[in-house]
Amino acid sequence: MLRNKFKIGSFFAKILLLVAFVALVLIFISIAKETYKKNQVQKEITALQEEAQKISKDNVQIKEKIAYLESPEYQIKEAKDKLGLKSPEENVIVVKPNVGKEIEKNSLESSSLETIPKIKESPNHIKWWNYFFKY
Repeated sequence: MLRNKFKIGSFFAKILLLVAFVALVLIFISIAKETYKKNQVQKEITALQEEAQKISKDNVQIKEKIAYLESPEYQIKEAKDKLGLKSPEENVIVVKPNVGKEIEKNSLESSSLETIPKIKESPNHIKWWNYFFKY
């Protein structure tokens, strides 16, 4: 009889040990899943913080650009460049874009008159027309 009780007791002990082992494995799996989720959330938090820092840097740069665009110096510069305005104490000089080419052409004409054929002279009114209306 004692042997039957011992067999039953050892059987329950084995079952209890098996249940405890299964419970321990399930707890371990649960902890591993939670740790993985925690790491994923931490990575996402880090990425969002980096993005927030980048956005704040961009925001500072945009504010600086807005401050520059609203400054009187920029407005005066744009008025001079785009509208052709000038302040009363300034003198404006207009430089034609083809001046450098004319100087080179004149220096070539004087150096070797024989090799370069003469360019046909146009009438004075055509020259004035080209001066004002052609670039």
